[in-house]
Amino acid sequence: MLPHRLVRSGRWERLFVPATAVGLFLVLSQTAPSQTPATKPKVKVAVEDEKPVVTESGIPLDPYPHAQVSSMGNLMINVRVNGKMLHLGAIQTALKFDGRVLQPGAFGRVLGQNQPLPRQPGRPARRGFMSVYEINKVEITQLVEVVATKPPKAGDKRRLDAVLVRYLIDNKDSQPHEVGVRVWMDMYIVDNDGALFAAPNRPKQVLDGVELRDKDVPDYVQVLQRPDLNNPGFVAHFSYNLGWAFERPNRVVMTNLGGAFGDGWNMQVMQAMGDSAYGFYWDPKPIAPGKRRSLAYGYGQGLCGNVDEDGHFTLALSGSFEPGKSFTIAAQVQDVGPGQYLCLELPPGMELIEGRELQPVGSPDDSGNAMVTWKARVLQPGKHVIRVRSNSGVTQGKIVTITP
Repeated sequence: MLPHRLVRSGRWERLFVPATAVGLFLVLSQTAPSQTPATKPKVKVAVEDEKPVVTESGIPLDPYPHAQVSSMGNLMINVRVNGKMLHLGAIQTALKFDGRVLQPGAFGRVLGQNQPLPRQPGRPARRGFMSVYEINKVEITQLVEVVATKPPKAGDKRRLDAVLVRYLIDNKDSQPHEVGVRVWMDMYIVDNDGALFAAPNRPKQVLDGVELRDKDVPDYVQVLQRPDLNNPGFVAHFSYNLGWAFERPNRVVMTNLGGAFGDGWNMQVMQAMGDSAYGFYWDPKPIAPGKRRSLAYGYGQGLCGNVDEDGHFTLALSGSFEPGKSFTIAAQVQDVGPGQYLCLELPPGMELIEGRELQPVGSPDDSGNAMVTWKARVLQPGKHVIRVRSNSGVTQGKIVTITP
């Protein structure tokens, strides 16, 4: 069994294996009988991570931008999909800063408004914009981008039909500050001003006048054009499960437009009564000097996946690296994509002894993860590079240096 520890970030769990640390040396020895002194190690092994490579996903992409997004200033945005309305007015952002509720534009200063998103090497130009505000030496950066979503079923293309919104809150002050974020909107789907909701952790229910908190906040919330789970019409999705690097909201409120205003920060929970509103929160937390709080959500027709790497996986090695002995290669996959598979690439100085080189990723467990494993044997000492490639476009590698 692989030695491991689980590190939690929000509701995400990520597997960290001590043997994967860069420059960590593993000394492997052969155990002698109990009556004789232990022999010296036969080989010295160093294992380090190769820099991950992310290429265009192997799942086909429909290049047409089905989602449209525009800035309305002061961190307010407007989102449409193929011209269909997904809300009225603007999706609005408010802050709670050191106990004060603040609306962007009514505090601090603007460092940048609606600027182009930074280019990513080897990737096409990004569709979207970014804005930066500052208050008391705390910078709040909002990045808004049209992104491809998960195909609804195997064989379908990915579509650019959602908008990903990120908030990077950097404390550049010499003292801590407490910052929270609220996002809310007047709900409207296509032709319905009272659109209602559904969630995977509330099966067979149409949600109306509901607040979900902490562990009850699901991976996504659906907004239904019609309050009928069997015939909902157009369905929009709020995506919250966006990878370990981003906090997910800790509170979601489905209410009436009148309840949206509440006390200026907390929305009152009410039934929609034909005029629904929706909001979600990252409640205030202290941010130490020099630290960052990273938040993200997606909104559109499809479901957004892991922000940085679709089909993200971590790679771990265990066992003996002495020539002739076997070791295990394990890939833990997060955010399993439809039809995802992994391919193992071994160098000439190693050979596969168990498992197929190309393996499909199985169904995820209750935590959303799936495991793929292989067993291999070292044929000779030297510097070896083990790589695992995913058809999602991600490649992870380990550099194993075996010295007699």
